[in-house]
Amino acid sequence: AEPPTFDCHATTTLATIHPVAPAYNGLLKFRGDVNKKLEPVGDLAKSWTVSADGLTYTFKLHSGVKFHDGTPLTSADVKASYERIFKPPQGVISLRATYYADFAGVEAPDAETVVFKTKGPVAGVMGLLASPFNCIYSAAKLAQNPKYPETEVMGSGPFQYVEYVRGSSWTAKR
Repeated sequence: AEPPTFDCHATTTLATIHPVAPAYNGLLKFRGDVNKKLEPVGDLAKSWTVSADGLTYTFKLHSGVKFHDGTPLTSADVKASYERIFKPPQGVISLRATYYADFAGVEAPDAETVVFKTKGPVAGVMGLLASPFNCIYSAAKLAQNPKYPETEVMGSGPFQYVEYVRGSSWTAKR
């Protein structure tokens, strides 16, 4: 199948996520196999805490992570990416915005900390945050063009996009 877009936030099709996701990191990711329950584990997040009332989720990020263009990935990028998912700007599609209706917001108090607040108890917060469709995009690039992920693949994941030939091939390098 052909990816209708390269924007992880705008689609639910495996035709996008299979080739595109290896170029990105998420805050969390799922780990497990067919014989075990899939569980959210850290990807960009190295640790996290949940407040006693269950309304605040604080994540500490790994330091030294860089996007493929060499710029540092910080909490500002995580914040901008989730804000784009929660409440996309005009003309941007987020197919998961309704999943986050009970989130009050996301903050980036310093370069390595991300804080999510919910309006009330929310079931499955960690699973929501671990969705492979929650690619973390560059906040700087989103500020320049909120639609750049539709046509440009530039993440921080283990594979860097090289070329896509429609109907023929997808090439990435390790």
